[in-house]
Amino acid sequence: MKNTRFNPKPILIEHDCVEAMKRLQEQERSKSPLGVAPSLQDIARGLIRKALQQVGE
Repeated sequence: MKNTRFNPKPILIEHDCVEAMKRLQEQERSKSPLGVAPSLQDIARGLIRKALQQVGE
């Protein structure tokens, strides 16, 4: 699937899902020797990508 135009749309996420992503973010921060973590947007993109791969896109 190739899209010639990139036109991002916001996605609303339930509060409990955001809290779960924040916990993942803190886990990543605790693993980092510099205390850095991916943004919530990066975490969400990664989770969506992984879910789509599991269902065969």
